[in-house]
Amino acid sequence: MKFETHRESWEWASSVVYNEIGNIYEGYRTEDEKIACSLVYELTRLNTFHGPTFYVFAHNEYNQTDQKRWYMVWVERV
Repeated sequence: MKFETHRESWEWASSVVYNEIGNIYEGYRTEDEKIACSLVYELTRLNTFHGPTFYVFAHNEYNQTDQKRWYMVWVERV
């Protein structure tokens, strides 16, 4: 998925993927930088409000085979 604005990506990330990371999945991989930013923001915000429950990691890589940049966000339980 790709979105045109940060607001759209935040809406989608905070309602769909955000609730599944740390519970069902350990992380998320996307081509959209805005979704990755929204996820990092929301996961960090959760740790700030409710106390640290997991470590948040983010990484990006460029795959020369398919000429795409991938953004990854994942968590580890504390």
